[in-house]
Amino acid sequence: MSDFGVFFGRADQLLDTSFAGEPDIRAIDPAAASVSAFDLGLLRGDGVFEATTIVDDVPLAWHLHVRRLLQSAAALDLPTPNVRALDLFVRAAIRRMSPIARAHVKLVITRGVDATLSAVDVPTSPTVFAIIDPGFAPKKPEIEVATLERELLRDSAQRAPWLLLGAKTLSYATNMAARREYERRGAQNGVYVTRDGFVLEGPQSSIVLREGARVVTPHPRIGILHGTTQVELFAWASLNGLEVAYEDVEVERLHAADQVWMMGASFVQSVTAIDGRAIAHDRAATDAINAFMQTERAAIDAWTRAHVPG
Repeated sequence: MSDFGVFFGRADQLLDTSFAGEPDIRAIDPAAASVSAFDLGLLRGDGVFEATTIVDDVPLAWHLHVRRLLQSAAALDLPTPNVRALDLFVRAAIRRMSPIARAHVKLVITRGVDATLSAVDVPTSPTVFAIIDPGFAPKKPEIEVATLERELLRDSAQRAPWLLLGAKTLSYATNMAARREYERRGAQNGVYVTRDGFVLEGPQSSIVLREGARVVTPHPRIGILHGTTQVELFAWASLNGLEVAYEDVEVERLHAADQVWMMGASFVQSVTAIDGRAIAHDRAATDAINAFMQTERAAIDAWTRAHVPG
């Protein structure tokens, strides 16, 4: 088996809130076929996932990721995950590959095989697996971004909850199309904005801006994921005496901000330009934040547990 790890669990354990034992874990050859061609996660993107960085065998901010996974599963009417069992499952997968200096871990839950296909004589329970990739490419510390309009309004999440705007689902075709578009424009990331001029998030990241002594991010009620790394950045800001706030953010505020960051998987990137227009940025401050996130985990985890995102 290669350094790349794939581990399957049992839905009857990991998605049963009454299960109190040690969950089973099965490692497979990453090159071997492992998911049914009739799995709804593959056929329709019907499932949820979470991902984070592993540093020295520790999955960073894992409590935040598991909490968001619960919210995503509820939005898709999937069975309620067993938090304890999922935690044991992921940590068992990490132990199988220990020592891990740095890697990327992704936990996936699909709805399972399409039950309407009567010719398919296989179980239709959800599919649960974890992927650990120790060879993922590190992100650049400085990036340029492009704004990308989404056909949404500031209140679209409330008006159309079936759009699943705040859930982390496997339906990523739009996000991948957005990535190809911002790369065509010569940028390294994108920022979704609403038709009425409000900032949302990136296709695969959160956005935060600093205005003087205030650190602000778009409010999740606008229809975005509540970013885990964004909460970690709020921990850094609060612990360093800055005010933190969730607000509706107009696009114009990005250009006037003292700093704009994009972030994900416990890593922060400094935005240097938006749509080709240079903006203020402080690379040294960004480097300090990333160092803080790597070395001050106890302080960050304590703050984030006390300020759990709603």
